[in-house]
Amino acid sequence: MALRAIGRGFIGLGTLILLFLVYQLIGTNFLTGRTQKALASEIKEQWEVAPDEKPVLGEGMALLKIPKIGVDAVVVEGVEVEDLKKGPGHYPDTALPGQLGNLVISGHRTTYGAPFYRLDELKEGDEIVVFDANGPYSYRVTETKIVLPTEIGVIAPSSDARLTLTTCHPRFSAAKRLVVIAQLQGTPTGLQTTDPGVGVLPES
Repeated sequence: MALRAIGRGFIGLGTLILLFLVYQLIGTNFLTGRTQKALASEIKEQWEVAPDEKPVLGEGMALLKIPKIGVDAVVVEGVEVEDLKKGPGHYPDTALPGQLGNLVISGHRTTYGAPFYRLDELKEGDEIVVFDANGPYSYRVTETKIVLPTEIGVIAPSSDARLTLTTCHPRFSAAKRLVVIAQLQGTPTGLQTTDPGVGVLPES
């Protein structure tokens, strides 16, 4: 009798674990997809009414398109846990789209829409397009690398106009970070004047 109860307990526990995994891999994608649709509508309205408004934490601030890997997402302002559940997140105080400086965007590799699931497929020369009210801005990949979460130099201000994408590496692990760096094509629109001042790259 006791063994039967223990067996049922393990079966119940296994079912709960399975349901949790299904939610993480499928349920979170559904939630993020719904949020992304709402953000896309809101950001277009915002650009029509106040195109030069400063980004607000947790709200949409740009559109990100990476044709090679099928990314078409609204970028939110912020890289906290709740921000990245909505979509790729822009590091506050890094450059804005098209600016001279380092525009840094982080996104989930798995769960919550997994916008950067295929980020490792990007190669030198691949195009990344970032839109804001004054865009679009085209960037071309120049470098990809794997770093530790503490290697925050990748998000530091730069003297050129670049885009830096970060995500967790390998998939389903937060041990390291995959970093893709791309250069702006054309003339920068302004200058990054602040430093993000963070101590570790976020889990994504």
